Amino acid sequence: MQEQISAAAAEKRKRGRPAIDVSMTSCLNGTHRTHVNALYMYEGVSIISEAASEIPDHELLWFSDERTQTAGGKQGILEQLGRMRLQDGYGFDSCVAIAELAACALKQKYTSREIENAIRRIRMTANREWENPEDDLLTQQAKQAVLDLRLMTIVPKYR
Repeated sequence: MQEQISAAAAEKRKRGRPAIDVSMTSCLNGTHRTHVNALYMYEGVSIISEAASEIPDHELLWFSDERTQTAGGKQGILEQLGRMRLQDGYGFDSCVAIAELAACALKQKYTSREIENAIRRIRMTANREWENPEDDLLTQQAKQAVLDLRLMTIVPKYR
């Protein structure tokens, strides 16, 4: 009986998130989730900082001024970019391409929440497609999610 319980426990699936070392953000107040979200945001900042020359209007996503010692950015978008890199395992170039689309969408007057949701849709549909590559519906949904973000860069939002 004990062996069956041990075997079941070994097969028990964890949540789809990898274990994250949050020692870098442990100086922040808050819960473990706050630390993890900050870590993802810092990774997004790192992506933007490294690829600043490749992303037109990158200052819409993240800016820092050493002279006045100020910094700011679109935290939700940066967090989604960090999640793409750390949690989902996207390559650096893919993250830069999505960041470039996000900056263009911001320029077209879309809100950071709308862009954050579009990036999340891309991540979620791509993850489902990777799990079931033979499912044509999931493939179409993943393509549509990317197309939706691309359309935000072309069609200005009218308020």
